[in-house]
Amino acid sequence: MGLFGRAERKAGLSLSSGSLRYIELEGRAGDLSVARSGEVSIEGTAIEQEMISDTRSLEDHLMTLKGFIGGSWAPGTVLGMPSREVLMRIVEMPSMEKEDAREALKWDFEKYFPFPYSEAVFDLSPVDTPGESDPGTARFLVAAARLRVVENLLDIAKRAGLVVGAIEPLNVPLYRCVKGPMAQGPITGTMVVYVGRTSSQIIVGFGDNGILYRTLLVGGKERPGSDGPFAAVSREVASTFTYLASQFRELRVDEVVLCGDYAGDRELTESVSEVSAAPVLVSDPWSAWGIKGAPEEREGWEPTLGLAVRDLA
Repeated sequence: MGLFGRAERKAGLSLSSGSLRYIELEGRAGDLSVARSGEVSIEGTAIEQEMISDTRSLEDHLMTLKGFIGGSWAPGTVLGMPSREVLMRIVEMPSMEKEDAREALKWDFEKYFPFPYSEAVFDLSPVDTPGESDPGTARFLVAAARLRVVENLLDIAKRAGLVVGAIEPLNVPLYRCVKGPMAQGPITGTMVVYVGRTSSQIIVGFGDNGILYRTLLVGGKERPGSDGPFAAVSREVASTFTYLASQFRELRVDEVVLCGDYAGDRELTESVSEVSAAPVLVSDPWSAWGIKGAPEEREGWEPTLGLAVRDLA
């Protein structure tokens, strides 16, 4: 699924609580290598709780990252917005083409989103869901953001010398990256659990389509409580299974895939396995996409890689 435009080059820049990450790939699908990559930790209030909170600070951090990677960005870089700046909704509509659905949604926009159509930018994509489909209806995943947030972000990017090819909410490329370059075998239900330093993501999808997106304001940097370092994340995984059982009864989760900064932590695997009815796996996006030259710190790059391989998926 692609949102908010098209990209021309294989480069991605992710904006998230805790860090900014940039990666530039060269080569072709199945034979990719890292041309440049860089990461800067976010200090202060540039991005808090997966929302942009200080545009000046964000611009300063972008300039720091730009200098770290050699003073320039790849043209057409795909930019990943903090996940809580974008609302994701599954909207059921009469069966119609994508452009017709986009036009029709204008009239019911405020039924699904808490801001008017005139103050929004949105995109949509048809999604497949398990079970027998009604030929008279179609389901679309709609991503919408406030227009002023996107305009401010593009202004910051311009001042930092960044030519943006597309913008996506970070949880969309995250799911894309984890699912890999092509579907193999039967269509499966997948729960992706990304644990970052200060926040986490849970995404549930069917095949290539993400259906449920959740952002958790808890990560692995601070591990409060005496019931285990990842207990809060595991509780949210369990509650997601409960929600699916009541709202998406025909969707079976065949696998839980762990990723993010703590993907290789044995305690995370054990904690999630205790509440999961499906096998728990650990993501290795570098091998899945055939990318050589991964950074020394390999964990946590899934959203950024998903942005860079957007046109290869």
